[in-house]
Amino acid sequence: MKKIILLSALTSSMLLATNGDLMFAHGAKATGMGGVGIAVSHGAESAYSNPAMLKDVQGSEFDVSVTMFMPDVQFKNSMNPAFTYEKSDADRSFLPEFSYVHRNSDNVVWGIAVGGTAGMGVDQVGKNSGAFSMNTELQVAKIGVPVAYTTGALTLAVEPVLQYSTLEIDVAGAGIDNDKASSIGFGVNFGAAYDVGNLTLGALYQSKIEASYKDNISVAMGRFGVTTVTSGDSLDQPAEIGIGLGYKMGNSTFGVDVKRVQWSDVKGYKDFGWEDQTIVALGYQYETPTWALRAGYNHAKSPIRELTGTDSAQLNFFNLAGFPAVVETHYTLGGDYAVSENMDLSVAMVYSPEATESFDITGLMGAAPAGSTANVKHSQKALTVGMTYKF
Repeated sequence: MKKIILLSALTSSMLLATNGDLMFAHGAKATGMGGVGIAVSHGAESAYSNPAMLKDVQGSEFDVSVTMFMPDVQFKNSMNPAFTYEKSDADRSFLPEFSYVHRNSDNVVWGIAVGGTAGMGVDQVGKNSGAFSMNTELQVAKIGVPVAYTTGALTLAVEPVLQYSTLEIDVAGAGIDNDKASSIGFGVNFGAAYDVGNLTLGALYQSKIEASYKDNISVAMGRFGVTTVTSGDSLDQPAEIGIGLGYKMGNSTFGVDVKRVQWSDVKGYKDFGWEDQTIVALGYQYETPTWALRAGYNHAKSPIRELTGTDSAQLNFFNLAGFPAVVETHYTLGGDYAVSENMDLSVAMVYSPEATESFDITGLMGAAPAGSTANVKHSQKALTVGMTYKF
């Protein structure tokens, strides 16, 4: 029960993420490098990105960070000329994360990490956008317990994961008023890292995690007359597989990650037509004993596609009005400053330029004339501040 209360607090204001519904990075260090972390060590933060990279922790580390999201989501339904673009009131949220890692022996490092990992949502209540006063909120957080074992140049890691998530879909203009539903699921992450001189190769696999939210999806789909969503109230988190490369040259570190998110293989997202997503992250770090500077780039094509055929108008509408995960490109900057021998302060900034999408919704609610579209504009800014304490 204590774990559930803690995770609920961590996700209480989390509204939007950036790669689909997934956080593209965790912690200030990885965020500053564009999410790179499969083959680049970020100390205790690596519990999120690749537990095998905990191999570089020498003693004990505690890391805590808080991210402020500032999304700008604007929606318009063109079925009525009176509808205009309206900005979602879900335009600011705060996400805390923390991780603790301890070297148990020359070969073994273990730890614990708690934080929000995914989320989406909008608030169009009372707006003249044609979203029918839609209010949606998906929140996903995880507790992971990583263990990494190193032998020679090879490190292997396993991380059991407990997921706690909630979903609420309300559409006042369509008579939908759901209670927030929660779900608990379990998964496992596997990581590997191999050092060849100054070069590190990394690999990561995160299993899918099942989740079901009582009445929320089925009630909403039933009210809009959708018959092709066959997964009921399921909305599973997808599996991820990735590889990375990190290279150190003097004070500089270069990193590249490539990940594949398998949206089309899980219940819920598959019904809504989400496609698998390839994420490419590039990062650079210049580090001295007292300070570090970072820069990064992250890109992933939106997994949402325009649907045709049965129920396409309703599904297109929900994808853009309720869960508009269309942002694709992210530019990042960050840095550290050592305030003492044991403590570093970190900061990272993210800018995601505006992405736009328009899907056909002809026939929606039996009223949308031919050529009607759902239209969304989505940009995002974020600021992460963090602290690392080594002992």
